[in-house]
Formats: sequence, C-alpha cells, structure tokens
Amino acid sequence: MKMKKMKKRNHNFKENAYFIRKLILSVVFTAFILLFSAYNWSENFKNLEEELHEFANRIADGKSNLRAEIANLETTLEENLTDRMKFIEYFAFVQKVLDKKEINNFSYIKDNTGSLHYASFYREDESNCFEYAIRVKRLKDYVSQFGTDVLFVVASSKYVAGDDRFDPDMPVNDPQVIVDETLFFLNRMGVDTLDLNQYLPNEEVPYEEAFFKTDHHWTIPAAFYATGILADTLNENYGYGLDTKTYLSKDRFETKVYKQGMLGSMGRATGYNYSGLDDMTALYPKYHQNIERTYMEESGEYTVKKGDVIGTLILPEVLNNDDIYSDSQYSMYLNGLRVYEQIINHSNPDGKKIFMIRDSYFSPVISFLTPMCSRIDAIWNLEDSKELDIEQYIKENRFDCIIIEMYPYNIEDKAFRFFEEDVVDGKRIF
Repeated sequence: MKMKKMKKRNHNFKENAYFIRKLILSVVFTAFILLFSAYNWSENFKNLEEELHEFANRIADGKSNLRAEIANLETTLEENLTDRMKFIEYFAFVQKVLDKKEINNFSYIKDNTGSLHYASFYREDESNCFEYAIRVKRLKDYVSQFGTDVLFVVASSKYVAGDDRFDPDMPVNDPQVIVDETLFFLNRMGVDTLDLNQYLPNEEVPYEEAFFKTDHHWTIPAAFYATGILADTLNENYGYGLDTKTYLSKDRFETKVYKQGMLGSMGRATGYNYSGLDDMTALYPKYHQNIERTYMEESGEYTVKKGDVIGTLILPEVLNNDDIYSDSQYSMYLNGLRVYEQIINHSNPDGKKIFMIRDSYFSPVISFLTPMCSRIDAIWNLEDSKELDIEQYIKENRFDCIIIEMYPYNIEDKAFRFFEEDVVDGKRIF
C-alpha cells in the first residue's frame, strides 16, 4: 500500500513538474513578446504616428472598408518591426538548410536554378478583363479626335508556361490566362497591342540573362532589347521614324557588370540567406543629351534634375548604397519607380511626345527611349494618388502616343482607373 502511495506521489510530482516547466516557459515567452512589443512600439511610434492618425481619420469618415484598412495598418506595422530583416534572415537560413523549395506558406517558389517565383494554390478567375478592355477602348476613342495613337503593351513574365525548372506539382502563379483574355478583347475592339512575352526570352537574351533570380523584374539587357521592339513597333505602326540606329545600337553603350550586389523585392521578402544575390548588368550610353526631369517624391514634393542622361535618368550613385535591404540596384534607372515623371529632352525638341501609363517594368525602357523623343510623361498605374488623375491628365495634355504598359501580374481593376464611365465631357463614348 505504501509503495502504491509513493508511486502515486512520484507520478503527481513529475506531472506537476512538467506543467510547471510549461508554465514557466509560457510566462517567459509571453513576457518577452510583451517587452519586445513595447520596445518596438517606442522605437517606431514617431514613424507610425502619421499613419495611425490617417487610419483613424479614414475610419471616422466611414468611407473606407474597415477590414481593408486594418489589413493595411497591420502591413505597415509589420514592415516597421524593429530588426525585422534579422528575423527574416534567421528564418531564411533555416529554410535554406532544409532545402525548401517554397517559403512563407507558398508565397514564393524556388525553381531548380535558384530563381524565385510567385506561387498560388488557388486563384479566382479574373472576370473583369472585358471591362478593362472597354476602358482602354474609351481612352482610345477619346484621344483619337486629337490624332493620338494608343498602344497597349504587356511586359514579359518571369514565369514561362511549361517551364521544366520546377519540381513536380509546384503551384506556380501563371498569369498567361489573364494576359490572353485581356489581349483578346483589346484586339477585338481595335486597340493596338504588343505582347513582349512573344519576344523575350530569346537566343540573344536567354532566360537566365532576362530576369533576376531575386526579383520579379527583367534585367537591364532585357529591358534594352524590349525598348528596341517597342521603338520598331511605333515606327512600323505609326511611322514615327525613331532613330534606333543611333540611340539603340549596342556599340553606343558601355556595359558594366556589378557582382553580387542586387537583392530584389522577392529576395527582401525571403531573405538573401534563402534567395542569394544577383549580379547587376548596367548599360551606360556613350552619347550625350540635355535632359530635364521632374518627378514626384513619395512625400508628394517635386524634384527637378537637369543634365545628361547619366545623372538624370540613370543614377549610378544607387550602386554606392551598401544597404541591400533599402533599395535594389534596379532603381538606378529612374529611381526604380516614381508616381509621376515628366522628362523633357532639350536635345530633340522636334521629337514625339509620349505619355506612359506604366509600372516599374518600364523605368529602364523610358530611360532608353527618351533620347528618341522630345518629351515623355509617365504615371504609375497602380498608385491611387489624390494629386494625380490619369483621365484628367489625358484631357489636359496632348500627346502623339499613349502607351499603356502592364506587367502580367498587375492586370487588375486598380491598374485601369481611367474612363470607367461611358460618358466623357457630357458625351457618350464606347
């Protein structure tokens, strides 16, 4: 009987000790989370104060979607986490050691060459492609009275259908269905289109040289090649006479390769311990131009740069930034992306005037195209700016051509925020 009591007591003691250890661990872990949260809040409160104030105002107005606003606030808090990249890199190292082909709950997939891609287990059908095409058609019909040409351009996708570089059954996000559907409706409506997926990659610019491994963007050589295709299309379709022999000949550029310094947006999301680093190939023109560039900063203020192509459009100083997390080397062309650009080429005052509704894929393209034009204006199609309205800008300015460029994954409603109504200036259009 005594032995049974002793065993029972020992069993109770061990059981209690087990739960006490669990309790201590839980208390310590919770205390760490609370202390770190308080420290993080104190470190970042000044940076977040304005965002929190705007969040409260938008909610008070009752015009915003509460769930969407909370999600945006959570994203902002996450991006401002103290030592955020250190945590990402610790996690990235573990994933690398485990030889994982997916990361962040299948947010990204790594192919067998080490290149990162978007993943998607389930993606709803994009049923609004017809509506997007109608908006572009309305734009075309409106500007046709002024003799303005319109060209819709799809940039090359990093993912190529039927690619054999992936492990079996990896859920890669393939945007081609949406691209094909959008182009089908545009072509049926008589809108000129250019699908750069039909030209890149190729033998001259193979896949490995056309895209960064750590980023969704194409490389500078690929963008240079695409500029040639675009310029040839403008010449063939509209007779612009852009001087491609002078300004897009390879012997007119100096090529420099910067080793292992490029970390793209995908690499920043997964950590370079997982993604690795890219080489950056830059192209510098040997000719000179007199350029005046005005662009909008993130703060809403305008900056003006005057001078040669290098220094206004191409910014080598970006390469001097040792912080690989703050910005990618791709940003040496037009700062990567600004909400608004106006570029005046004083060396070619009689050249064509072009308006670009575009995303970051066209930053190097604009840099290479500018010498053949007198003026290029550009607005980021995904930015919901209070100061800029694409439709109003088109009404207030006259151009020889409007180019609407979209990266395949950007074909969505917010990229087509123009001519949403079928009545413009009191007149019904398509």
